[in-house]
Amino acid sequence: MGGVASRSVTYGGDIHMRGSILAGLCAILAGAGGSASAAQQDENVLTPMPSGFKMGYHTAQGAMTMAEYVPAGESVDAWSTMITVQIYHGQPNRDPEAFASNLGARWNASCTNATSVKVVNGYENGYPFAVWAYECPLNPATHKPENMWMKAISGADSLYAVQYADRQAMSPALVAPAMAYLRKVAVCDTRRPDRRCPKGM
Repeated sequence: MGGVASRSVTYGGDIHMRGSILAGLCAILAGAGGSASAAQQDENVLTPMPSGFKMGYHTAQGAMTMAEYVPAGESVDAWSTMITVQIYHGQPNRDPEAFASNLGARWNASCTNATSVKVVNGYENGYPFAVWAYECPLNPATHKPENMWMKAISGADSLYAVQYADRQAMSPALVAPAMAYLRKVAVCDTRRPDRRCPKGM
């Protein structure tokens, strides 16, 4: 499917994203959990922030929690790169592959010549996950290219979706930072020895 599918994509990195396309497509859900910088208890999503990023926006709406991070000096309205963390509370064991695929269908419908492709899926720390890549050559709302990588993880308490987005034309140079970030994104549970959180978190 398009240029993304034909590129060599190696999984391993962060996914960050919050773009005008996704903002219009996705309902924002939240689940139990916190960031890597918070005290860990029960089930948590670990989302270390890249150097030079700041929180630009945070909201909790019903069963959803969302935080958006952008480079210092930018905002959630004017950004070059964005990392978005969404937690869908009370949605245990939700299929991450179906979640990513459904988002892809809406992404493709919102942008001419858009593509959405699976990069990899499997299990990490006992949790099912899926990583997808989404490409929009020209966002009709911003008149800029917009590309996103998303990692969805199915937890026992909630569904976690972390997105890494860039407003540049797709190129191999964009893939490595996104994959490097998503590789660090994980879910853990202080209640379960087989899904334990890293020491010091």
